Amino acid sequence: MYARSDRLKELYREEIVKALGGVKDPGLKGFLTITGLDLSADGNHANVYYSILGSALDKKNAEQALKRAAPYLRQVLRKRVTVKFIPEFHFIYDDTPRKASLIDKMLLKIERENRENDR
Repeated sequence: MYARSDRLKELYREEIVKALGGVKDPGLKGFLTITGLDLSADGNHANVYYSILGSALDKKNAEQALKRAAPYLRQVLRKRVTVKFIPEFHFIYDDTPRKASLIDKMLLKIERENRENDR
């Protein structure tokens, strides 16, 4: 059985992903992924973690666009979700996918070097 906060976190994450489809901000170009969401103990604040494929400029533009979109997203969720209070959303860049990609590249390089040394 899941705790209420776990169910709310997943619900908020899913609804934010849906609502982002309606955001027409030019700063949100590139491949944006919502990677996670943490809800404060009192439910008043939610840290929304995201990653974006693109340049450093795309990352900066996405950060600003998400900050501008936060009130709109909260308004959309207020209409879609039947809970007493919708938290304030704070968007935080998650560079885990980039780090995972670097680790994969390093592991592939080590594997190739090991195969070459075995010959």
